[in-house]
Amino acid sequence: MHSSVKDVQASALSGRIDDAIDRLAPGAEQLLEQLVVNSINPGFPGIDRESVIGGETACTRLIGAYLSKLDFELNDVAADPQRINLAAVLKGTGGGRSLLFNGHVDTVAPFKPEAWTSGDPWKPVRRGEELFGLGSTDMKGGLAAACLAIAALKEAGVRLKGDLQVHAVVGEETMDHENGTTAVIKAGFRSDAAIVAEPSSQPEPLTIAPVSAGNFNLEISVKGHGTHAGNRGAAIRAGGEGPSAGVNAVEKLIKVVQALQDLEQEWGITKRHPAFPPGLFSLVPGVFHGDVGVPSVGYMADHAYVGYLVWYAPQEDPEAVKAEIERHVHHAAQLDPWLRENPPTFSWRSHWPVADVSTEHPLVDVLVRSRSAVLGPPPAGRPATASFNAVSDASFLQAQGIPAIVLGPGNIRYAHAVDERLNMREWRECARIYARAIAEWCGTAD
Repeated sequence: MHSSVKDVQASALSGRIDDAIDRLAPGAEQLLEQLVVNSINPGFPGIDRESVIGGETACTRLIGAYLSKLDFELNDVAADPQRINLAAVLKGTGGGRSLLFNGHVDTVAPFKPEAWTSGDPWKPVRRGEELFGLGSTDMKGGLAAACLAIAALKEAGVRLKGDLQVHAVVGEETMDHENGTTAVIKAGFRSDAAIVAEPSSQPEPLTIAPVSAGNFNLEISVKGHGTHAGNRGAAIRAGGEGPSAGVNAVEKLIKVVQALQDLEQEWGITKRHPAFPPGLFSLVPGVFHGDVGVPSVGYMADHAYVGYLVWYAPQEDPEAVKAEIERHVHHAAQLDPWLRENPPTFSWRSHWPVADVSTEHPLVDVLVRSRSAVLGPPPAGRPATASFNAVSDASFLQAQGIPAIVLGPGNIRYAHAVDERLNMREWRECARIYARAIAEWCGTAD
């Protein structure tokens, strides 16, 4: 077929897709608002499982009901019978490449619920083009955008050659991929490539992100010698009794934190990757606690711990990163008599591996063309792709041999925050990109 004829047909198809998205967007937005329900991950720290169990399944059922009207075959995958993943499959006519959309339906727990615009994290509120609600950006908006894109293709009369799947999964927020994404893939629901619909609008709107950093959940503990707070003078003053009078574990742990702040500053200079913004590879202290088992300032603490999230670059050996951190803390501890004799202990609680797909992968090319068709080409001098500055189930899709690219509506800065929100204009634009990418990647039968 002559290229000009192909161009005319592609333009006509794009017009039909966009018209269909305009007509169908209100119904898909209603789906998104219905998805803004309490689906806190039951394994999230501090959450009573029984108080939230079933929320994830309620979301996968809503998505399944929408997709069943689009001729998808619905499949339940449940390593945990109370937490049901959806693997929805639309069989192609044959001869095309297969594609899956991955998105998680679990959320983190909200904080300061009274400070939300609606007064309730699970009460979706629209203010202009902004939709407020827990999970709207992270990442139910991405799943709803995929549903809208698929509905628009059907409305536009498109039949796909390759199979198309939608995986709505549980467990992502606590790296529980064995109950979520990995369980679905191991159940046989595979494809040639995947789009993970996480919020990727950073640094540019709807950034195409084939790479993300790895991270560790690290806890460092120190011990002290707990005594009455009135013994502090005897413990620290020249000529005093020293450690026999007491050692405050909180103050010793502060020395560890300060040492790691120094290391983080060093990483800001030494840890680089062309896809990532400066300073992304970091050591983030998120939890700090110390006491004697009684939460009172009347004591000098006999134990303390700090919890870190450690971000490392894709090209680094994870074991080397761990060794570097432990070595740095060990050296700092040698400067303190107590820590020298009572060294800090390390608990590496979890490891989220990197995701790294080549920018030369054909799905990247398809997404770049689709995005450019909707938003225009990237600004001069700006790359067409960038990093995803969080983690996602792309890591575990890749571990199962499925190349996975992150692209979805929403800015990660609004995730895990009061007044999480999603820009609905961007959401519709994302659906337009998805629809074009699906048609090009899977191929059309007509």
